[in-house]
Amino acid sequence: MHLKSDTNSPVSDERIVSYWKLGKPVTAGRWYNIFRAKPKSLGAESPCDYVVKMINPHLRTNQLQHALDRLGREAIATEQIVHNNVIRLLDAELDRAPFFLVQPWMPGSSFDRFQSATPQTTLNRLVWVARQVAEAIHAGHEKGRVHLGLDPSHVLLGRTGRVTMIGWSQSHPNGALAWMPHDRVQMAMYTAPECFQTSYRADFASDVYSLGALIYKSLCRRAPFEGQSVKAIAEAATKSMTVDLMIKQPACPPALYRLVRKMLDRNPAKRPPMRLVLESLIAIEIEHLCDPTLITL
Repeated sequence: MHLKSDTNSPVSDERIVSYWKLGKPVTAGRWYNIFRAKPKSLGAESPCDYVVKMINPHLRTNQLQHALDRLGREAIATEQIVHNNVIRLLDAELDRAPFFLVQPWMPGSSFDRFQSATPQTTLNRLVWVARQVAEAIHAGHEKGRVHLGLDPSHVLLGRTGRVTMIGWSQSHPNGALAWMPHDRVQMAMYTAPECFQTSYRADFASDVYSLGALIYKSLCRRAPFEGQSVKAIAEAATKSMTVDLMIKQPACPPALYRLVRKMLDRNPAKRPPMRLVLESLIAIEIEHLCDPTLITL
């Protein structure tokens, strides 16, 4: 979401949206356009320390309601969940056009970009990232929210290594009938098998699976199940067996191997709750705090 260059250079064709002056675009996606921004009362020399997320004006009419629903879910989640590892809502307009929300600009890189740019990293750093993600998702669960969009592009790494969890537009209250677009192959690789069912209801256990898949991918460069399409990945996740993590990455600590294996169980009822996942990751992080083992990414 907030992933591009962190330059603060002003632009000449600034646009005003409510109380905000838009700067350079960050990204344009299927559902939303995201811009650097600043309060409109500030001058041209002031940096754009915020982002404005707006609905893509070119959406078809039948997609607009889904986009509004997703924007509303993100606003609710990021207002309710107050945690150092979760992006915060600063402003929103959801009742009339232009529909938007405002969040702080987070300099840094997404976890997938970090992995692509870094050939090797230490085991303790990977566990540190995973533990922070677990902290963020657990904070959401304590507020009754299931993230349902956990993939490396929604894990932002700050310059000091601090994680900020974004991408809450797909979140739902636990137990609610969930609408998921299933329109991105990357996200499908981290989506729990039960989420592909048409009658799926949001379940905390689905986030546990997604975090397990993220840890698996960070250790061995491949997600548990991959494919050329969302349908192919969904079929593999429900019918195939993943390659054992210890075979793919022998340097994986036994405790982490056992944890990930439980997290990736096809049966949601057999996965540990995020609270226990977090406790286990803290214990593993402490045990390997000074571990110099290098993991090739």
